[in-house]
Amino acid sequence: MKPQRGAALIVAMLIVALAVIATSNFVFQAHVHWRKLENAANADQARWLLRAAEQWGATVLLDDALQNSVDHLGETWAREMPPVVAEGYQMSGRIIEQNGLFNLNSLVQEGKINDGQLAVFRRLLRSVKLPAALANAIADWLDADDVASGESGAESEYYLRQTPPVRAANRPIVSLDELLHARGMAPELLEQLRPYVSVLPKSGPINVNTAPPQVIAALSDTMSLDEAHVLAAKRDHAHFRNAGDLRNAMDNKPGLDERQVSFASQHFLVVVQIRHDRVALESHALFERNGQNFPILVWRAAR
Repeated sequence: MKPQRGAALIVAMLIVALAVIATSNFVFQAHVHWRKLENAANADQARWLLRAAEQWGATVLLDDALQNSVDHLGETWAREMPPVVAEGYQMSGRIIEQNGLFNLNSLVQEGKINDGQLAVFRRLLRSVKLPAALANAIADWLDADDVASGESGAESEYYLRQTPPVRAANRPIVSLDELLHARGMAPELLEQLRPYVSVLPKSGPINVNTAPPQVIAALSDTMSLDEAHVLAAKRDHAHFRNAGDLRNAMDNKPGLDERQVSFASQHFLVVVQIRHDRVALESHALFERNGQNFPILVWRAAR
């Protein structure tokens, strides 16, 4: 009789243990499910905040356009927004002007390589100590044909032999990261190039009020990088309002083709970061000024 009672006790204990395990598992699964719902809700809220911050950036750009027709690095839009904390969300952002950078899409016009812009890009590569061979490789990546230009050029015939095989874009690009497939390009080289280039839907002059010295020097086949640094220092002390100011800063010496420069910008990248608990989102939104109307959103990318 005692052995039966002992067996019954063991069975009862097993049943209780299984019940405890089942209950614990249920509680754990409920907790995980709740966390997932909470994370999803936080992510949705963060995405709404990203959109609001993008609109803030566009509003700053509109306000600036209504006040003046010159853009320089001393303006309100050029100041990084300090971190703002509200309801547990931390938000920060900045606006990065794009027309002071070399637009890689300008290497090709109407599907064909623009030799003048290619020469500017070669000088820029030399100035930032990157391989000159990248110039033809990137131009070929963008142009409409499948004919390689020069020894360093490459088209789909070359890329289809790589691992993994790809085809040349043969079109304007919207992200610098697309160039990671281009012949001779590597992640570290792209990061070295990134501060000096943009990819915009429209070609246009370079804003000398915002351009890095390396880009300014690349616009001329006679100006040294040291001279460009001196010009940039003068510009940062007192921005250029027009070509007359630029000529005065250069002591009326030839060096820059005034047809290639401007003193205002049309394209700006609004970058916003949001953090909340386990949620971290970042948004990049390219805006194009639309006269005195609200800026146009060209594209948006979120991470």
